[in-house]
Amino acid sequence: MNNNAAQKVSLWQQFRPFWQVSLQASREYKMVTLVTFVLAFAVYYSVMQAMFVDSSFRTQLAVLLRGVLDTTTLILCCHFLLRPYLKLTFIPQGRFGWELVQLVVWLYVLGVLSMLLSYGYGKIPLLKLTDFSSMVFTSAEGEHQMRLDTGTTLLIGGFNQAVVFATWAMAYVMWQSIKSKKQMQIQMQQTQLQQLTNQLSPHFLFNAFNSIRALIYEDRDKAAETVTQLSELFRTHLQAHLRPLSSLAEEWQIAQRYLAIEQVRLEQRLQVQLDFAEQLWQQQIPTLSLLTLVENAVKHGISPNQQPGVLRISSLQLSASRWRLEVQNSYRHQSQQAGTQTGLANLRQRLVLMPGENTLTTNITEPKQGLGQFLVTLELQYD
Repeated sequence: MNNNAAQKVSLWQQFRPFWQVSLQASREYKMVTLVTFVLAFAVYYSVMQAMFVDSSFRTQLAVLLRGVLDTTTLILCCHFLLRPYLKLTFIPQGRFGWELVQLVVWLYVLGVLSMLLSYGYGKIPLLKLTDFSSMVFTSAEGEHQMRLDTGTTLLIGGFNQAVVFATWAMAYVMWQSIKSKKQMQIQMQQTQLQQLTNQLSPHFLFNAFNSIRALIYEDRDKAAETVTQLSELFRTHLQAHLRPLSSLAEEWQIAQRYLAIEQVRLEQRLQVQLDFAEQLWQQQIPTLSLLTLVENAVKHGISPNQQPGVLRISSLQLSASRWRLEVQNSYRHQSQQAGTQTGLANLRQRLVLMPGENTLTTNITEPKQGLGQFLVTLELQYD
């Protein structure tokens, strides 16, 4: 008994992965299976009608039921017997050599098995009219009767069914290959996004410490307060930068802490105007992108000038599928420092890697009466 129980457990452990694969199916696979069922039924029904020209209600009902049974058998064999083998054995190991021979043998075994079931359907009293082992064809020359023994029926029918299974297997392997390539592209894009996001951390840290250094000589209490703000900022920052994308609300929280640090240093020289659309707070943008734009605006547009400067941040929904984020800063004459454009180039790359069509544009308004405007606009897909 113990040996039998151990054998049953071992057999179940070997069979369990195949069963689990059979129970797991994506929505796309279910839709494709449904379409396959409809198409296969249409083919079976058309062929059966051509073989049995009797148009009586009983014959038509028998043909209809037979078509449903044969199609269901085909789908069940593909899903429970062929698909797990392809997914767990054939696709991981390769498509050439011994694996290909095994697949051909398995396809023919499935063809014979499904043909055996189909042959058995013809022996059911209600479906005897559809028994294809003995068929009568009517032509202008009279009636022609054809009889096939069981072995010949299974041999020829098994080969035909194997061709059907081979077609399904080729389609499934190609579909899995396309899915794998797409998943790999997504993973590569996420990795690139993460690498680009990580590049922003040293740049921000350098600027933040420079701000604190300047405050130490001016006001130690403000310097201590700024260190506290910086620690809080980095606590949020370290949690957020692990993800390639963040919501606009999360991005504003990080940018707000940065502005609080710069407000201590710049005081009245930094004036912030906000105009956020409430429905856009949960929209996704590249992590630290708003911080990058705000930091560039403060560093190159406002900080170099002794006169007050204005930083304006706004979000606007353009349509049901598009929205816009704008960061605009003032600058005076030629006082705007020449930047490396690394932050904007980095952000452009991350926008390309995001789903949908996303763009970054810049617009510089030449100074009039000593005051100019630098505008960065992000147009993104609305989800």
